[in-house]
Amino acid sequence: ELLENAEASPFVPREGLAAAFRPRRLKGSRRAVDSPSVTPPSRARCALTVLALLVACWLPSILAGGEIFLPPLALALPGIYAAYRLGAAAALMAALAAGVLAGPLTPASLGPWTDQPPLTWSFRAGFFIVLALSAYRIAQRLKSESDRNYTLARVDPLTGIANRTMLEEQLEVAVGSATASGTAVALAYLDLDDFKVVNDSLGHAAGDELLAGVAERLRTCARATDLVARQGGDEFLFLLGGVPPGEAVRIVQALFDRVQAALREPFAVAGAELMVGASMGVSVFPDDAGSAAALRQHADAAMYCAKRSGSSWAIYDATTVAPTARLTLAARLRRAVTAGELELHYQPVFRLSDQCIVGVEALVRWRAADGTLIAPADFIPVAEQTGDIEAVGEWVLEELCGQARRWSDAGLHPNFGINVSPRELRRAAFAESFAGRIADHGLDPRRFVVELTETAWTLETAHTLPVLEALRASGLLLALDDFGAGYSSLARLLELPVDVIKVDRSLLAGVPERAAAVAVFEAIRNLAEACGCDVVAEGIETAAQRDLLAQLGCQLGQGFGLARPADAATTTERLHLGLAADRREHTAAA
Repeated sequence: ELLENAEASPFVPREGLAAAFRPRRLKGSRRAVDSPSVTPPSRARCALTVLALLVACWLPSILAGGEIFLPPLALALPGIYAAYRLGAAAALMAALAAGVLAGPLTPASLGPWTDQPPLTWSFRAGFFIVLALSAYRIAQRLKSESDRNYTLARVDPLTGIANRTMLEEQLEVAVGSATASGTAVALAYLDLDDFKVVNDSLGHAAGDELLAGVAERLRTCARATDLVARQGGDEFLFLLGGVPPGEAVRIVQALFDRVQAALREPFAVAGAELMVGASMGVSVFPDDAGSAAALRQHADAAMYCAKRSGSSWAIYDATTVAPTARLTLAARLRRAVTAGELELHYQPVFRLSDQCIVGVEALVRWRAADGTLIAPADFIPVAEQTGDIEAVGEWVLEELCGQARRWSDAGLHPNFGINVSPRELRRAAFAESFAGRIADHGLDPRRFVVELTETAWTLETAHTLPVLEALRASGLLLALDDFGAGYSSLARLLELPVDVIKVDRSLLAGVPERAAAVAVFEAIRNLAEACGCDVVAEGIETAAQRDLLAQLGCQLGQGFGLARPADAATTTERLHLGLAADRREHTAAA
């Protein structure tokens, strides 16, 4: 299939195809490349070579007297050469000719041909036929092994699609062809969202199964002339050649729409149904890059920007972050944890009925050595991918506990929301360690709300639920964060040990202007309260939203319209001024 797609591709010229895919027949392919192993002129030259070898091997035997060379082994060379270069039929013909010539080689045989007994002639002819057939079988096995090695070197063994080596070869050919023809080449770099969570939660076998399923669906999204390749891990690439100038964005947009539609259906993996999202970055030659290497780098950079911005896909432009920035950022983040560059900001959670503060959500910020404040959207995805999120999580918990202790000593007892990564839930004895850190500071665990996204709740429930139950058994509260942003199952609210539902800001976008948006929010609130959960409305931006939510009976809310996140000093002032009376000194209300 890979050879077929390459041969059909408009950006692979015949001479480029010969260089990229050596013409050969691969077993198991739907349509093998039927190019002969040699072209017709070469076949004629090979036939002449066989004849020359027959003569060259026969004459010395006659000159040497013949009997010493019975049967003359040199005459096996033409048959072996024919077997390797021309096939079995030519090898048999050369063997028969060698057998005929091998007969009259003794001095006595220089006379009439009848002096040679038929049995001797047959024996010698059979000898050369066996040699020729053996040579043919050896040549076929060598060719088959060579074909297999060639294929394995260019095909990803897990997914069956092209690998990085084949992509690089075809990308060079595509760019060269586009340069000559004046067309464009588009390279789309696709990365799965939260794939590491699947590996961490379900295991690598399940991750491999998911990758194979994704690759199969991506195949169906590509055109017959496109090349689909796996870069490694959860990264895939589409190579689109022969693109008319100015049409690249439209064609790639259509491709991404097909990809999104293909990934919309859940994957059945390891007994669980998984929803898979993806981010895509696109670079176009010659608009964005002047070489194949630059095209790949720019596509990777565009993909990273798409993932960071949450826009699903992005086209490279001059302002896109350099492709090496991700690695540099990861290295800087590791140093930032120990160098004291991280800091916590706190966003208040208000009780909407009386506008009093009842809690704060801890949000990590990164202030670089030069004073630049790096937003979480820039470094949290990198920390998730590299595994540094665990070190960040430990720092956040320790910093929050220290600040909570200081507020408690000052008579201030708000609730504390802390976000936990799905990766952290895979750590051994996470619940015990988490609760132990709070106890070490002499704090009430009932004041801490552990916030997790839907991904953390739904992956490998058999493993996750015991961890969550252990957290609740330690007195901690659990919150389902960003509810409604993904593929939420309302029925799962009956199964999950959740205390708080935080409704995603996207569900407030049409409130209060759109009656339908108000009805959806009210339905979610009613269902959550029926399950015994508190409801926090996230993303409140206006006074009208605040007032309507209070009228609907929503207890809690947070958002820029109420208060923006602030550092510890500013938050301390806010708590002194606005903390609810039941959260002050000597109060234990939950």
